[in-house]
Order: sequence, then structure tokens, then C-alpha cells
Amino acid sequence: MKKILLIMLCAAGMTFNSDAQKFGHIDSQELLLAMPERAGAETKITARATEYEQELNTMKTEFDAKYKDYVDKGQTWPAAIRQQKERDLTQIQQNIQDFSLTIQNDLAALEEELLTPMIDRAKTAIEAVGKEAGYTYIFDTSTGVTVYNGGEDVLPLVKTKLGL
Repeated sequence: MKKILLIMLCAAGMTFNSDAQKFGHIDSQELLLAMPERAGAETKITARATEYEQELNTMKTEFDAKYKDYVDKGQTWPAAIRQQKERDLTQIQQNIQDFSLTIQNDLAALEEELLTPMIDRAKTAIEAVGKEAGYTYIFDTSTGVTVYNGGEDVLPLVKTKLGL
């Protein structure tokens, strides 16, 4: 009985080895950085961020001026004026916080809008290389999680596929 089980396990091992799987890996971040449209996307994102930063600085300058005025003259104002100035300062602070959140959301949406076509193009090329070269799996080493530390680096093949 043990001999039959041993023979079956050996036969199963031979079958597995004859259908050997081919593994590859790629650093998708390096691939995306090598794509020519990446520079244009970064330029657009940086330009938009600069515009937002200028507007945010204007808002902060306004707040600082009003706060300085409040600190300098606040003790001499009647209570009603002081309360109104405090409400104004609070409102400006809230506007700055709201605008900062809007900026973050807008820049994230712009980045997604510009990078999604690049990511899709890279994914299509990786899948094509995988099929053409007979890879069972291609692991992305840029994620920090490498399931298998071996196989072939397919980055040069994908770059060739993309014409880079």
C-alpha cells in the first residue's frame, strides 16, 4: 500500500514538473516613470497645485492681517465689534480648511484622470507580454509584497512592447 502511494506521489510530482509554471516580475512604478506621458501629467498636476497654493496663501495672508488687527486693537473695541471680528476670523479659518480639502480632492481626481490611461496601457502591455512569453504569473515588485522572489524581470519586454 505504501509503495502504491509513493508511486502515485512521484507520478503526480512528475506531472507537476512537466507542466512547470513560468514566473516573471516587474516594477510597475519604474515602468510608469519611463512612460513619456508621465512627465506631461506631472507638469499639469504641478501647475494646478501651484495655482491652488497661491490662492491658499492669499487666504492665509488675509487671515493673518485680520488676526493681527484683532490682537492689536481688540482690547479697545466694544464687545459687539470684537465678537464680529472673532466670527470673521473663525469663518476665514473654516474657508481655508474647506478649500484645503477641495484642493486635495481635486488634485487626486486630476492625478487619477491623467494616470489611469497610462496604467491601463501598461496593464495591457504586461498582459500581452505574459501571454506571448508564456508566463503563468507576473508579480509587481513595486507593491512591496513579493510573493515569489524569482522568475524573470519582464520590464524590458514590456518596455519594448510599449515602444519605450
